[in-house]
Amino acid sequence: MNNKFLLTIRRITEGFVLLMIVVMTVIISYQVLSRFGLNYTPTWIQPLSLLLMVWIGFIGIAIGIQDNSHIKINLFVSKMPGKVQVVLNYIQRLLAILFGFFMLIEGSKFSFSMMNSQISGLGVPSAILYGVVPIAGLLVIVYLVFEFFGKWVGILEESEVEE
Repeated sequence: MNNKFLLTIRRITEGFVLLMIVVMTVIISYQVLSRFGLNYTPTWIQPLSLLLMVWIGFIGIAIGIQDNSHIKINLFVSKMPGKVQVVLNYIQRLLAILFGFFMLIEGSKFSFSMMNSQISGLGVPSAILYGVVPIAGLLVIVYLVFEFFGKWVGILEESEVEE
């Protein structure tokens, strides 16, 4: 049950990011063609591509934490004894969970406060742009909590075998 749930979250997240990358590639290609071929630039392309870039970036944070491929500085940690490295890794993960809660709570507050503001060129609430912050925070929390319980290790090995 948990394994299927976690794999589903992982696949949906990665699929959503892939879809956004494809959409962004298509609309930017359309912008280039229309600018140089038709001498016309649609006003909605730039704000939509920026919106997609923000969403890709924040969801990418959660995926990077899940895959342990996020940016980190290991110079200090790598010089410590093995047991200290394990403790520092747990502290880092706990701080990341706290940051996920911060993103979830404060991102939700900010998103709701932007409901009356609109993204120019798109005519949609700015809350759509900022709504990714609490979503990414929730994904970070989910990924790290399940990692603490040892669920991701088995799932990542299973998913690599399946593919």
